Amino acid sequence: MEHINTIARRYFGTWNNFIAAAGLQPHIQKTEAIVKAELFALIHEFYQANKRIPMRREFSSKSGSIIKYFGSWNKFIIAAGYDANDRRIPSKGKLKNSLVRYYIKHRRSPAISECLKSNGLYNDRSYLTHFNVSTWADVLEYVGLPPYYRITTMTEEEAKENVIKLIKKHRIKYVKDYQRLKPENYPSAWYVKEKFGWNNLCYMAGTKIPLTKFSIKDHYLLLTKKLGRTPTVKELEVKMGMTSGAMTWKLNQPLNEFILSIGQTPANKTPERCKLSKKQLAELYKTASILHGFENGIPRSKLLELTGYSREVYEKRFHCMGGLRLVCGFKLNAKGQRHYTEEELRNILKKPKYVRQR
Repeated sequence: MEHINTIARRYFGTWNNFIAAAGLQPHIQKTEAIVKAELFALIHEFYQANKRIPMRREFSSKSGSIIKYFGSWNKFIIAAGYDANDRRIPSKGKLKNSLVRYYIKHRRSPAISECLKSNGLYNDRSYLTHFNVSTWADVLEYVGLPPYYRITTMTEEEAKENVIKLIKKHRIKYVKDYQRLKPENYPSAWYVKEKFGWNNLCYMAGTKIPLTKFSIKDHYLLLTKKLGRTPTVKELEVKMGMTSGAMTWKLNQPLNEFILSIGQTPANKTPERCKLSKKQLAELYKTASILHGFENGIPRSKLLELTGYSREVYEKRFHCMGGLRLVCGFKLNAKGQRHYTEEELRNILKKPKYVRQR
């Protein structure tokens, strides 16, 4: 019963608990002593074959039982009668010294990507965990080293102004181009992205249009002012060079709702869904045609005005206006459309809505 295995374990803890709760007897009933004996037998067998104790990843399939009955991997190793491996946790002093030695050798602070054994450094998680900080900049400041991305004599405002000028001068769009072209005293790409946002700087410099709520609102209001009317979605797509689907995904709401939220009225709104059945829709068309004196059915141009539903709604249900006239008992009109015979239309209307196309 693999199809209910996951949900059964979610609500009952284990498969056997689920079977027992249903009032049945589980196939296998292993006690704690039996499970522990099996685990000890496995580790003894491994030791005899490899002349060493196993690593935790080599017993990954049994990790759930080991944690459940012993608490941790090392406690399991000790309970089996072996000496657990030394965890080799470096002290804070060793961690500090490794960073200072790197700084003296290279004349700069190390980046987080350079935390490799070949560089004489430990794993970056060791520094973050033992110094109890959350960012690499805090690690370097904890040791007393200058963070590599803050090596600049500029203030925050000066840095922002100069970076925008540089982006505008070289028409930069991507961070890698900024890293290649920036002078030595300019802030690093990491600092620029964290402080100001790369897309926002490109937007201010006029090299890139980021897809944000701010940019969509800005372009919509600019179009409204330029056209002197409410712009359509198509005009907004052309202005921003992006599809309405991408805007909807970024906004996480329908585009018309967003336009209303900024105090504007959308140019078009989604038509209301027709909830009438095919038979009711045909009856409505026939009744409205007779009521308004159209002996052969209402013309397409007046459908929305006289029936409340557009031409697209009728054609989606009846394939074309000829199919609608046929159902209502009116004469077929060959003008302005492909001419179907009465037999062809009857065959089309008999087909299921989602018939497979060969």
